[in-house]
Amino acid sequence: MLFAFASLAQAGNIVDDARQSIQLDDASGVKDDLLRGLDVNFIDEDGNSLLMLAAKEGSTKSAALLLSAGARIHLHNAVGDNALLLATFWGHEGIVDLLLARQASLGANPRGWTPLHYAAYAGHARIASKFLSHGADVNGVTANGLSSLMLAAKNGHDDVVKVLLNNKADTALRDDNKLNAIDHALASDNTNIARFIAAGGKN
Repeated sequence: MLFAFASLAQAGNIVDDARQSIQLDDASGVKDDLLRGLDVNFIDEDGNSLLMLAAKEGSTKSAALLLSAGARIHLHNAVGDNALLLATFWGHEGIVDLLLARQASLGANPRGWTPLHYAAYAGHARIASKFLSHGADVNGVTANGLSSLMLAAKNGHDDVVKVLLNNKADTALRDDNKLNAIDHALASDNTNIARFIAAGGKN
């Protein structure tokens, strides 16, 4: 949403400037764009807010500025992802910290994927640990029954597997195809991870 500008061209220019400022993590530029009339909760054609764009780019200074200016953290884009999910997927730990400090939700998107699922899928062990310390459900599953342990095992992220097992991940869970975490590891030739899970997380 935009304030009333003199013309659509002016509005478009400010939006373009803001996108560039966010990409460069130029917080002062973002601040100038807000002062020029850009709504801090502006939504683009894909449903992404300025904060979501900063989260995806890893623009920590811009994200902090937007949050201090009143950016809403629970907005969702066209595919149901919010700023925390985007920051998690791309591994931007600093922005994850900013959002967790503001009680960002650890809940799921419409496909049942939580921030912990994203961290497991993408291999971000430190971020996964943060979510677990904030109360994330280690055994939560996606809409098709995938657990975080299955995702980490399938993608070969042994460090995430260790974190999840240390937090009592259930190795017996099965997805909608009746596959468990060991099955997912073996299907991707991650035999060492399969053995590690079978041993209960012990070398």
